[in-house]
Amino acid sequence: MFRQLLTESLDHAAELTAPLRETLKLQCETGRLLPWYRADDVVPFVDLYTRATGHPFWLDVDRQPFIARYREAFDPKVLRDLHRFQSERQQLGDRRLDWPVYIFGNRLLQRMRDGAISMRFRRASGEIVDPTERIEWLRMHLVVGEFEAHIGATTPTKVSDTSPLPLDQGCAQPWEFLFVHPKRSLSEERNEGFCDVTRYIAVNRPDPTLIGQALGDAKHLPSLFEKYGATDEDRALSLHSHALRHLQNTELFRLGVADTIISKRFNRRSVAQSYEYDHRSLAEDLDHIEIPQDIEIMLGEKATTVARLIKGGKATGPIVESFRRIQASEGDQAAYEYLSVEADGFHATPYGHCLNSFTVDPCPKHLECFDNCRHLSATDLPENRVNLVRLEGKFKDAMAAIRARPSTSLGWRNQLDHAEKRLASVQKLLATPSGERPFPDGQDRTLGRPPGVLDE
Repeated sequence: MFRQLLTESLDHAAELTAPLRETLKLQCETGRLLPWYRADDVVPFVDLYTRATGHPFWLDVDRQPFIARYREAFDPKVLRDLHRFQSERQQLGDRRLDWPVYIFGNRLLQRMRDGAISMRFRRASGEIVDPTERIEWLRMHLVVGEFEAHIGATTPTKVSDTSPLPLDQGCAQPWEFLFVHPKRSLSEERNEGFCDVTRYIAVNRPDPTLIGQALGDAKHLPSLFEKYGATDEDRALSLHSHALRHLQNTELFRLGVADTIISKRFNRRSVAQSYEYDHRSLAEDLDHIEIPQDIEIMLGEKATTVARLIKGGKATGPIVESFRRIQASEGDQAAYEYLSVEADGFHATPYGHCLNSFTVDPCPKHLECFDNCRHLSATDLPENRVNLVRLEGKFKDAMAAIRARPSTSLGWRNQLDHAEKRLASVQKLLATPSGERPFPDGQDRTLGRPPGVLDE
């Protein structure tokens, strides 16, 4: 059901990461950080600046048109057009460098002057430039081998992940992974620009930390949704990666795949574990519980729902107990005939399931099921739990308000007792496993209330 969406997404990912995978392959095959050059090549400093930082702008040009155009589809063609545009401007005499180039170059120059590194700036001929001289940055060059050694020794975060991944048979090479990304590209990660993936030297495979941060685990960092979302609603999204495992588990159940196959798919030890991650709705669960067609016709829609609940172990109560007793003593036919008469409806209340018959009279507790009603069965439905948690909070607030105004009156004590009993009942219901009765010894609402003095 997701094939077309996945195919489109993966094809797009393959297109976006192709330049990075090409770089990784060259680096792995040559063992070099800058495999496009020979080690003794003398290359312009501004070219190596983009290679080392990923920052695509070395001239002081208007960035926004290129940034907007690139972010429309992240097309590598825009990066090549930008490189050609700046090269042509430089040939026409434009010598205004982008300010990060000066910062990067001056830091290198200062380290040369301090004697911290042996690398030196050179002229196009290869002649060494004295670090104390006035530097004309567009005329500066570096020897590729020296620059590679400098990065390897001082900036390991700019060294690509070239280690193969061992498999049971052979290994997977880094460039064979579909999802790779620029490694520590501050121009895009921090400075609101973008990374030139066609020229950047540092490529990495995503690790669990990066994936978690991208999906929204780190609240102090912008997630993928916040950074690239098209609407406010999109930017507010987050995702727990483990939820995808739950989603697939549920979808396989929804599609009718056998529980044994699902358990093997997730390498689980028992089938029961797969059902713990089954998040189908109650209606979907019941649809997969088979009732003989002739029995279903005899029961009708509502009683059939009750029959499915009983068969699936999702209901308890007096009707269920009577059904099972008749089934054991008189057989299936007699038990289903009993249901057709007694189980006139299935009631999904705000707090759980009720199998009580209200053919003659409505619910005597006005659906206040948590008030010690023996007909109530707990569920694990999110909406039921939300209602109960909200109710728990209201009772706690009510008790706090009552205690804040102490009194010796009987009415004050009755109010507090009422709230305490309701709170205890709600908390007991929250702690009850799905399908079980929280109040098995509670009141039987079908018997009506006992007569009071005002009834005479």
